[in-house]
Amino acid sequence: MAELLLIVSLLGIFAFGFYLMSRLDRFLEENRKALLKENESREPSEILLPQGLSESEILCEIRRFRETHGNVDIILSDGQKNDF
Repeated sequence: MAELLLIVSLLGIFAFGFYLMSRLDRFLEENRKALLKENESREPSEILLPQGLSESEILCEIRRFRETHGNVDIILSDGQKNDF
């Protein structure tokens, strides 16, 4: 009789654990989809300015980027391999 009670209680615990994990899985999947959707609609966090832009065009792009992003760091590169 004790073994039957133990088996039934373990099956109940396993069923409850399965239920909790499936709910957690659904919750995490919904959050993942929401984060992906948010990232798709977000402005890009970096820009690449093509060669041949005038100084005024570069300044205009920097100002526009600064308006949409709060904290801006500028990195200048000569097009070689980046190690940062």
